[in-house]
Order: sequence, then C-alpha cells, then structure tokens
Amino acid sequence: MRVEPVDPRLDAEWESDPTVNYRVIFWVSETHSSEYDLLDAEDVHAVIAWADTEAQSRRCKYALYAKVRGSEGAGLVWLAGIDLSAHSRPNFERPQPLG
Repeated sequence: MRVEPVDPRLDAEWESDPTVNYRVIFWVSETHSSEYDLLDAEDVHAVIAWADTEAQSRRCKYALYAKVRGSEGAGLVWLAGIDLSAHSRPNFERPQPLG
C-alpha cells in the first residue's frame, strides 16, 4: 500500500451520496455462489460485520460490493474479498473473512 497526500479539489471528477446498499457474494466453490443485497445499511462496517459472521458460519469466502448509480446506470464497486470465478481478470489477494 502506498500513502500519498492529495489535493481533494483536483483528484475526483464525481462523488456520490453515502452508500447504504451493498451486495455480498458468498463463494461456496469456484462455480457456486449465493448473492445477497443488503439495503439501507448503517454503514460499510455493519455490512462487513454481517458478512464476516455469515461467511464463518457457512465456512466460505465472500466478495463485497457497493451498489451505486452513476450516469451510466446502476453498477457495483468491488470493495473487498475474492471472486473465485475470476481466473482471467484481476482479483484482490486477501480473501474475506480474514481467517
């Protein structure tokens, strides 16, 4: 991880309102997943706590996304976790939950 100072007036072309909607994908295997939308969440920390607890009880890994809407429509921003089906594209290295 690199840490650099930034001028907030120059570094972003857009920003969104607070994100309260998320998607969690629990990976049971490389070809089987269960997906859930968490709506009107207090914040990302509440979502992570829920996802960690669920993943540990299911004995699986998960990926966490923020659900956002931009000028191109609805989309997902990948925040954390691994996608077990992502063999031909970049992936986070650290699986969630942390063991």
